[in-house]
Amino acid sequence: MNATSLPTRKALTKFSALTGAVAALGLGAMMIGAGNRAPSSAESMNAPATIGQPAPDFTLTDLQGNEHTLSEYTAKGQTVVLEWWSPTCPFVKKHYRDDTGTMLNIEKDMEAKQVVWLRINSAKSTHPSADVQAMKDTAQGWGIKTPILLDPNGTVGLAYGAKRTPEMYVIDSAGTLVYHGAIDNRSDAQAPGDVNYVRNALNQTLAGEPVVESSTKAYGCSVKY
Repeated sequence: MNATSLPTRKALTKFSALTGAVAALGLGAMMIGAGNRAPSSAESMNAPATIGQPAPDFTLTDLQGNEHTLSEYTAKGQTVVLEWWSPTCPFVKKHYRDDTGTMLNIEKDMEAKQVVWLRINSAKSTHPSADVQAMKDTAQGWGIKTPILLDPNGTVGLAYGAKRTPEMYVIDSAGTLVYHGAIDNRSDAQAPGDVNYVRNALNQTLAGEPVVESSTKAYGCSVKY
């Protein structure tokens, strides 16, 4: 061993230890930062509302500026239908034509049964489908008289995992999510299907029965978060 071997090895050892400490600190900082940051939209989508669990509560404002809170409806013993809605989506439009009237017919049939129908638009405020006046005009033209709620930040949509318009949710009077998915079993934009999942879910829920088909795959346009 020459005279410089031992000091050189000691220096290398100290340098390696220092480098490891810096790396560990950097990793720790990254982990802390990741823990403190807000979840992305994609991450939020991975933890949507769950069948059989309490539905996420929310308060949203309608087109007239009135607030609506989910838990206030269920506290009154009402069953709530949530419809993710867009005035420009052809898959939504097919259920509001004069020859179909899917949504309004169910709503009317359930009106005397303590069922509340809330439409939610989670499109960002800059998207054409989120224009308030256009929504008012559409609601009048389609005969919609119940609330259309605005969710421009997408907070409620992401909490429910809504990805399509229309995407449907049924919440019983105890505040439990009992159905999530499509309105019916026909996924094109031409005509309604011959099985309406939401009507079935409502009939079973109101009869005090479990929903037989509690989850289906929603179809339609993408929610414009």
